[in-house]
Amino acid sequence: MRRRELLAGLPAVGLSAVAGCTVGGEPPEPDDLTLSAPAFDEGRIPKRFTCDGEDVSPPLVVEGVPDGSESLAIVGEWLRSYGSATIWLLWNLPVEGRLELPADIPNGPRVEVVDGARQGTNDEGFVGYRSPCHETPGQNEYRFNVYALDEPLSIEGGADRDVFDEALEGAVRSSTTLTAVYERF
Repeated sequence: MRRRELLAGLPAVGLSAVAGCTVGGEPPEPDDLTLSAPAFDEGRIPKRFTCDGEDVSPPLVVEGVPDGSESLAIVGEWLRSYGSATIWLLWNLPVEGRLELPADIPNGPRVEVVDGARQGTNDEGFVGYRSPCHETPGQNEYRFNVYALDEPLSIEGGADRDVFDEALEGAVRSSTTLTAVYERF
């Protein structure tokens, strides 16, 4: 069972004990790592980046990468009430300076527009970004995590979340989260 599914299944009382845990071991020390989405409007995902719009990945900006980091990874998740669903796995991103991921990264295991980074298989079963597209009316939360890593991940593009999480274990130097909502119907 994936760690994220295990944590999602814990009662709310037990969550306070594990709230600081991250994939990859102990919670990292606070630092200046930030993740932002310049196209999001006050924490809302614009229609363009959803199945109701152009169905393309959003632009993201990573800054404040800790010294000594060798690679970055990004995970996108849909935070459903009964457990999260992976909408994007992206790894082996460069760490030099400010990283600006463009919108509309092509789906596929290798991302040439970002120095040959890799993408994994989302929970819909295809490689690349699966845009927000929840089936129920109302707001749903989506979370994007960025991880600063001690080394590039040695897994091939197209890997699924379990393989990704295993490779991430013990390699995380720092992490941060960006949460946004999309309201359908």
